[in-house]
Amino acid sequence: MSLLEVTDLTVHFPITEGILIERQVGAVRAVDGVSFTIERGETLGLVGESGCGKSTVGRSILRLVEPTSGEVVFDGIDVASLNGEPLRKLRRRMQMIFQDPFSSLDPRRTVEDTLAEPLRAHGLAPGKLAHERVTELLDIVGLPRNSGSRYPHEFSGGQRQRVGIARSLAVQPDLIIADEPVSALDVSIQAQVVNLLEDLQERFGLTYLVIAHDLAVVRHISDRVAVMYLGRIVEVAPSEDLYRLPLHPYTIALLSAIPIPDPDVEDRRERILLRGDLPSPANPPSGCRFHTRCPWKQPTRCDTEDPVLREVPVAIGQGHTVACHWAEQIQAGALRPHEVEIPADA
Repeated sequence: MSLLEVTDLTVHFPITEGILIERQVGAVRAVDGVSFTIERGETLGLVGESGCGKSTVGRSILRLVEPTSGEVVFDGIDVASLNGEPLRKLRRRMQMIFQDPFSSLDPRRTVEDTLAEPLRAHGLAPGKLAHERVTELLDIVGLPRNSGSRYPHEFSGGQRQRVGIARSLAVQPDLIIADEPVSALDVSIQAQVVNLLEDLQERFGLTYLVIAHDLAVVRHISDRVAVMYLGRIVEVAPSEDLYRLPLHPYTIALLSAIPIPDPDVEDRRERILLRGDLPSPANPPSGCRFHTRCPWKQPTRCDTEDPVLREVPVAIGQGHTVACHWAEQIQAGALRPHEVEIPADA
């Protein structure tokens, strides 16, 4: 059985108007029918541009944001059915690394206070044992063992993120949701944090949901990748399969924008150009949500029929699912994009 099963997860934020009497006039469809599974010990990367709803997915799994509908089952337990003490106990097994290491730590509390709080809240290390456990956690994440008395402002960005990782490890969780864990860090520090996450996974048998917009980071750490667009997942595949043979037009466009460190290849390859801006999640397009920007759009189905997420047989392997009417034709080269940037010497 999968460690985490998310089925048809929906999170809508109401749009209201009025001063004395508020009434709902619409809803922001931040997450609109998302389904995926994560196996024990696996890392699933969830990628997409800003505003697509990926962070809301992570927060709703932990019930930091209340889902509108859908089902989240963690190790056979329906998370939505829990409240109060049962939910608090289950959250010990699911932890989160927040995006911004500068705002996710209380500036008025020492690192030891921050790391000891979850230990005391769950009764894991009472009294002096908390200090010993904090020292051990600092050592695990590569910080000096005597840095517990320091405050967050005394650390660099990378060190603060390590404190955040130590906080998530304090209660010995099974699942860690890492929300943009390296996006606020310098490039030189990002690799160190990613390598740390991989080492901790191997050491403690952790399961990760890594939320990111940087496709290079996701490729390095993830076993499978789910691509999200405007509140929905449009493609899921094993990491190497997705990067070698993307099938959804949105995924193809994202990958075509990644620079290749080879001048000859970079100059020769085609770049897919996306038209327009990301539509509003309060009023998503009919049919395929990507059709307003899709270079492969066809007039017959794209703007009227909503594609389902289905498995497409590919030459590389199994488990490649995509929500596109024309995935097979795109894979075979039978359809050409309407707008591409052609190299000057072509």
